[in-house]
Amino acid sequence: MENIIIGHRAAVSNWVRQFDTFIDLKKGLYKIQEGLLGIFKWGDFKPLPKLNYVLVFRSFFAKCEACSIDDQENNPNSFYQVSLVHHQNRRIIVHETKSKDDALRFGQHLAIELKTPLKDSVSNTRQTKS
Repeated sequence: MENIIIGHRAAVSNWVRQFDTFIDLKKGLYKIQEGLLGIFKWGDFKPLPKLNYVLVFRSFFAKCEACSIDDQENNPNSFYQVSLVHHQNRRIIVHETKSKDDALRFGQHLAIELKTPLKDSVSNTRQTKS
């Protein structure tokens, strides 16, 4: 499995439902696998579309409307996503985590392996870096 990158979607996974994304670098395929109770798993491999870039960004389960953007840094409802962007604005979510460093490492690794640019909108929330 050295040619397969596996991403875990921690933000939507729980003990009942789990989501993982598999990217087969050698065959140019991906699969979003959904699992139920860790026993039942399903999902099919599909051809990986032509990618524009790998995107690392922060999202929220619930936003604090009264908070300033700087207060959002400590929002317990935030998580970081690593996605593959294709067809200009369509995304394949590969990895989710509560750790900014983990998301950036995973995104950099994915961009290198896929030979695709990385867009980092986590390090500076006011402007996206390539």
